[in-house]
Amino acid sequence: MKRFIRLEIITQDRIGMTYEILEIFYKNNLNIDSLEVFPNKLCIKLRMIDGRSKDILMKELYGVNGTISIKETQLLYYEINQKKLCATIDSVDKGIITVNRNFEIEIFNYYCEEYFSLKRKDVIGRDIRKLFYHKPHIKKLIEEGQEFENIKLKIRNHKGDNLYLISFKAIKDDDNRSHGFVIFIKAFDEAMKIANAVLQSDEGAFREIIGNSPRIHEVKNIVLAVARSNSTILLRGESGTGKELFAKAIYKLSDRKDKKFVVLNCAALPDNLIESELFGYERGSFTGAISQKDGLFTVANGGTLFLDEVGELSMAMQAKLLRVLQDGTIRKIGGMEEEEVDVRIIAATNRDLEKMIENNRFRRDLYYRINVMPIYIPALKERRQDIPLLINYFINELNMKLGKNIKSADSDFVNGLMNYEWKGNVRELKNVIERAMLLCRGNVLNIDDIIIDSEKSMDFTTEDLLFSKGEKLRSIIERVEKQVIKNTLKDSKSIRRAAKKLGVSHTTVINKINKYNLN
Repeated sequence: MKRFIRLEIITQDRIGMTYEILEIFYKNNLNIDSLEVFPNKLCIKLRMIDGRSKDILMKELYGVNGTISIKETQLLYYEINQKKLCATIDSVDKGIITVNRNFEIEIFNYYCEEYFSLKRKDVIGRDIRKLFYHKPHIKKLIEEGQEFENIKLKIRNHKGDNLYLISFKAIKDDDNRSHGFVIFIKAFDEAMKIANAVLQSDEGAFREIIGNSPRIHEVKNIVLAVARSNSTILLRGESGTGKELFAKAIYKLSDRKDKKFVVLNCAALPDNLIESELFGYERGSFTGAISQKDGLFTVANGGTLFLDEVGELSMAMQAKLLRVLQDGTIRKIGGMEEEEVDVRIIAATNRDLEKMIENNRFRRDLYYRINVMPIYIPALKERRQDIPLLINYFINELNMKLGKNIKSADSDFVNGLMNYEWKGNVRELKNVIERAMLLCRGNVLNIDDIIIDSEKSMDFTTEDLLFSKGEKLRSIIERVEKQVIKNTLKDSKSIRRAAKKLGVSHTTVINKINKYNLN
């Protein structure tokens, strides 16, 4: 049996029209359940009335000057949109719970019924805190209205004890007043499947390379272009910029990713040890060689060998490396036979090789062999926009190592690190953040936690990269992202070219443009 009657009333557009129509409902002592007002149209929902009362109502409504037509409808527009929203929420493959400011559950989708083994009708209107009464840490975060992401949660349901990830997002108005919140829940194993899929993608290869600046995206695009070739690559840049991370990314994106990735730091060993490490040796070839050993060229056969700090090799070792690159063969120390090897070389250096060639400290012929595809890794001072992202990344990474629970950094802390000349680059930044986290007594890093050499500070006052006192790290990151996208769009003149420069999809750029209202 129908409980409501819904009317769509088309009218002329004149002042007082809505008032005159509503007055008729008032005179007939009829309570309006819902009302939608549009130009030239009113949609009204009221409790079902008998036939005689309905006829009287319709006659009086048509008697209002300006009423054009009246018809019954099945649903009001807001009800249609609400049902569309609920259908969409039910189709999402994660649990969604919406809660009002009084902690009462308003939406409890299909997946939540599965997760909690509860029926929607039994939980709507209930206090959300009762749902987590046995999880006091979650209950406390909910009561404090503190946003969080991907906290592990064990839920017992008809499938037994299962791990889930739970996130909390506040709903706030323009004045930052809370109007409730949304809770998202997803199965841990499903999340891991998605994460593993991402790690196998191009983007996954860069997961440890943190940054959205144009300089970093430019390097990523070069890496994507050359990774699947077998060409020798020379990574250049200051110490601490992350050359080994880029070497690993090249390896993961290459056709050799299923073979070995072997690393040798050429600055860490003397010549005789480097030679034995690279080429191996036969038993008895020197004192202490009590057994035969394969060198790294042999171990990496079919794969990739990363020679870090290649500029530290002696001229003699440079000659031996050059021979391998020219002939593709090696000979073990004390051995008589040549061994063919198929190894892709990625080299890295922070040295000025051209100047070393002039000073007869680096072989010109080796230089041309390893400098087939040079890639310059920018210093941190050349990509300051990435510092807020790096701060956030290192806080999350170091919390577990240090046994801390640092949530974020305040704007003064971020500005303090933005205004420093990072001669040690990302490696130095990580050390400073770790030091600050050890000193921090609360859960938010502030400028007093920074111990840094003030003599190295510099005047860096670009307006776009300074942040207001009390501004949250998430807000800082979003503002930096907005500025990077804005600048790239301005330089690129088209969304597709901007997307290519930023190393993201065309759709992602469009979504960011809409998010930040960039015209």
